Amino acid sequence: MRLLITGVAGFLGRNALLAIPRSWEVVGLYRPGSKDFLSFIDAHQLHHVQPLACDLTDIHQVEHAFDQVGREFDSCLALASNTSIPVSIERPIDDLVTNTIGLLHLLQSCTFDHLVYLSSGAVYIGLTGRVGPTSALSPTLPYAISKLAAEQYIRAFAEHHQTPRHATIVRFFGAYGPYEPPRKLYTKLVRQFAFKRDPHFTVTGDGENFIDAMYIDDAIKALLTVLALPPSEKVRCIDLGVGSAESVNSVVGRAARTFGLEPQISHEGASAEYIRFVIDPQPFALNYHFTPEISLEDGLERLATHLKEGDMS
Repeated sequence: MRLLITGVAGFLGRNALLAIPRSWEVVGLYRPGSKDFLSFIDAHQLHHVQPLACDLTDIHQVEHAFDQVGREFDSCLALASNTSIPVSIERPIDDLVTNTIGLLHLLQSCTFDHLVYLSSGAVYIGLTGRVGPTSALSPTLPYAISKLAAEQYIRAFAEHHQTPRHATIVRFFGAYGPYEPPRKLYTKLVRQFAFKRDPHFTVTGDGENFIDAMYIDDAIKALLTVLALPPSEKVRCIDLGVGSAESVNSVVGRAARTFGLEPQISHEGASAEYIRFVIDPQPFALNYHFTPEISLEDGLERLATHLKEGDMS
């Protein structure tokens, strides 16, 4: 397997590298300036990975990168993305360039037998109740708009250029675990409840919005399963998430109790991404014989262990 991964220095990318078979030939594109990524490669002895600094939004860097490593790959796991919804609202042009133009540069420069593109459940923003790939979409969140545009460009390239030969668009609902950004909810919960032993936690908004995230080990297992099974059709779109209509308030409460505390939750401001929709996880389970196995409580304990080890190193 000759695999290209974009966004390889990020949360999902690092965890993917740790799980990918060492027999694969992996080219990993990462944004120039990504701190400590090369030391991460060395520390985990990922000798099968060729890391390459490349800003996908700069076509000259893209062309130079692929002149070095070649332009034909068996598969691509496209993880590069703007991951900040507030930033997408404040700087929508930057968001569009990162999420959509960067992907177009990739599609123009390489060929793949199978592209796995990580889209987002945010494309369903504005809907309520059960949603899925056949739902009519009209998002107003810039991040969701750029992700949806990227999905459509993948369909256009598969139709008009026959590359990628097959593509799987994964509308992903999020994950948590080691190497996630410190600002993310789950790391903040672990530090507050497990380390500080403080039961007080402030939720943005009223906390009644839904949150659907699986532990990173489950998420990476699912993505590698998708990677190994190209669809029979040119392009398949599928949701990946737990499929739980659980509120943020509920998740915070469970997190506190995981570490033996009774939560004291307060609220402030408003959430930029207010979710009141839920997916059906059965299509993914049927297509890929995959169901998440790691509970929230187990996942938080694992994250706490990782963070503790990092603090002590």
